[in-house]
Amino acid sequence: MKKNFKFYVLGWVALLGLFNLLAFIIPAWPTLEKFTPSFWIGWGFTIGAFLGQLICAWYAFKEESAKKTFYNISLFSVSYAGLITMFVVSMICIIVTPLPYWIAAIACSIVLIANIVTVAKAKMAIDVVASVDEKIEKATAFIYDMREESESLFARVKSEGFKPLCKKVRDAFKFSDPMSNAGLASVEVDIKNHFEAFSKAISEGKADVVTYEADEVLALIAERNNKCKKLK
Repeated sequence: MKKNFKFYVLGWVALLGLFNLLAFIIPAWPTLEKFTPSFWIGWGFTIGAFLGQLICAWYAFKEESAKKTFYNISLFSVSYAGLITMFVVSMICIIVTPLPYWIAAIACSIVLIANIVTVAKAKMAIDVVASVDEKIEKATAFIYDMREESESLFARVKSEGFKPLCKKVRDAFKFSDPMSNAGLASVEVDIKNHFEAFSKAISEGKADVVTYEADEVLALIAERNNKCKKLK
């Protein structure tokens, strides 16, 4: 994603250059001085808006995962909208040079404050969504890990005698409630231990142990699912 930011910077530099070109070549208000306080206020606020938008864009593109980058798109969008608004207001200050400096300062300040508030709200919303996702990932980590391990074990097993038991265990994990909590910690530890013993027995070809451990895993999964229902 950082590579995309480098390409974005090229466009940002081009837009900044275009703004400065327009600001300094557009003729002054007829018969009046061009570089008035109103001009410099409009120009300065827009330069600040450009820098702020660049920071927001960096934050949006700095994530390595596409999911997090997608969350940050809203931050990029609102900062860009704020930049456009500031550009329009500042161009009025730059072109209409008779405009009193205090009016230019108030107008640009209002746009700046509104942009900061909007960006802050977008950042807060992103943090809330990311926090919820992180909690869900932690809560579902156990079952998802066990699904991967049981699927991998099923794919590795060559013995036709062990294959049906592996399929039962795999399917039991597949259809288990993925959500977890502190109340399930002990049974999940037991499930993990018995699954490891089940996997080891398969590799050693101990049929009686394989059957016993498979039954234990299936019984513990059923116990966990029942507890899940009670805890909801």
